[in-house]
Order: sequence, then C-alpha cells, then structure tokens
Amino acid sequence: MELSFLHNTNIDFIKKRYFFFAVSLIITLSGVVSLFMHRGPNYGIDFTGGVLLQVAFEKPVAMNDVRSALNAAGIPSVELQSSQNNSVIIRSKKSAMSQDELTALINKSFAEKFADNKSIIERTEFVGPSVGKHLVKQAFFALIFSFFGIIVYVAFRFKSSIWGGAGVIGIIHDVFVIVTVFSLMDKEFTLTIVAALLTIAGFSINDTIVIFDRIRENLRLLVKDDFGTVINKSINQTLSRTFITTLTVFVVTIALFFFGGEVIHDFAFALLIGLVAGTYSTVFICSPLVYEWEVYKKRRAASFAQNRVQKLKK
Repeated sequence: MELSFLHNTNIDFIKKRYFFFAVSLIITLSGVVSLFMHRGPNYGIDFTGGVLLQVAFEKPVAMNDVRSALNAAGIPSVELQSSQNNSVIIRSKKSAMSQDELTALINKSFAEKFADNKSIIERTEFVGPSVGKHLVKQAFFALIFSFFGIIVYVAFRFKSSIWGGAGVIGIIHDVFVIVTVFSLMDKEFTLTIVAALLTIAGFSINDTIVIFDRIRENLRLLVKDDFGTVINKSINQTLSRTFITTLTVFVVTIALFFFGGEVIHDFAFALLIGLVAGTYSTVFICSPLVYEWEVYKKRRAASFAQNRVQKLKK
C-alpha cells in the first residue's frame, strides 16, 4: 500500500511560474549584493589558515565549556579537537590579532573559566589553509564536468539537452540559496558546508529526475493534452512522493540541528536550507523551465514558418 499525504491535487504550477521565477531572482540578487558587500563568503580556517594551539588541562574538560570560554573572550572562529592526556587542540581563524596576542587571550579566558582546572599551552604554530588554490581549481573543474555529465546523461535519457540543462540550473539555484543564507547571516564557509552543498546537489537532481520521468511517461499516455497540462499533472502526481521524501530527511536533519552538537550545527543548518531550496526548485523551477523552452521553440518555429510564407508570396 502506497503512503500518500496529498491526494488528487490540481495545482497549476505552470500558470504561476513567473511568480516563482521572480522569487528565485530576488533571492539570487540578494545573495549577489550580500557577497559583494562582504567581499565574498566568510571563509573558515580550511580556506584561510590560522593558528593552532594545544592546551593541556590537569583534569578532563568538556568541549562545550572550552568553546563557551573562547566565545566569551571574542574568539568565535575556532575548531576544537580533543587529544590525549586531557589536551585540547584549538584551531583559530587567521585574523588581525597576532599569535602572541591570541595566546595571551586564550590563557586569560581559561584562567577565568577554569579556575579550579589549571591549563598550560603545550605548543603554538601557524597552519596554512587545507584548501589551496590548486585544490579549489580541481574542485571547480570536477563540478563543471559533473554538470556536463548530468546534461549528457539526461539528454540521452530524455532525447533533449534542455532537460539536463534545467536540472543543472536547479542544482546551481539550490547551492546558491545556501551560499546566500550563509552570507546574509555571516556564517563561516568551511569544508563541512561544501559537503552539505554536494549532498543537497545529489538530493535535488534525484527528485528532479523523478518528476521528469513522470512527465516523459505522461507525454506518451496523455497525447491529447498540451505540454503545460502534462507537466502540471505530472508534478501533482509526484507531489506526495516529493513531500514524504523531503519531510523524512527534514525530520532527521532537524534532530541533527538541535541535538547534534556545535560541531555539526552549521552542516545541519545548510542541509535544512538546501532541502527547502531543493524541493522548491524541483517543483517550481526545473519543470517550468523546460516548459518555457518548449514554448520558445514553438514560437520560433511559427515565426520562421510565417517569414518563409511571406517570402514565398513575394
């Protein structure tokens, strides 16, 4: 028995497509403005490099207590890692503060926070960015080739490159929505967020292809209906499946967001934003883009035929 929440929906997605296109355009423009004002994303330690400190405590200490002490001292951009013998490794983002000033500030904050638990800084060193220019370049080309692969695969499957192009536009849309939200909130962009972007890209294109498959099936079954009607029926028929799939992942991600701890918090937040954006683009952007292209092709063909008739009459 198939689980279904949304029965016999009859939403005209094609009629409302320009409204949803406008919403996406507004989000995109706000992201561009925010990135311009912030001079790009707020890159984390993985991209900028910083200072590494290893601090040893006399007694065991909780990571949340260490993080709160650093936040209270005005050092929020840190990555923490527990080590042997009650030691904690602290990676702090590169800033205007010198290495000596940072060390003194951490010593002071720990002395105030852990008065009954003496700490000593065992080592201090500068660490370069783990994501170098070469790695960024490789990742960029890998992304371009993956987009090209998606277009080729979907073009072969649906016998038209526009389907793959619409799917790729949907992925770019979802990724940029996450980047926009992180930029507006001035959140750090780290390798963990890159992992979230890749996860959402896979989730989004999977949902999109499910709808495209239903459209392809209905094009053979509903031969008397126009293309817009077929798309509307296909999206409505798969709406329950899309809703249930997204809701299931959303509930799990909500649990990670609230109970996963500080380390995974931003990753879960990026997934939450991406799930909403991915479902939105799948339903409201990708299929309407295919419809818009088909309408453009028909208008162009009609215009070409009309011009040819006029030339023959002359």
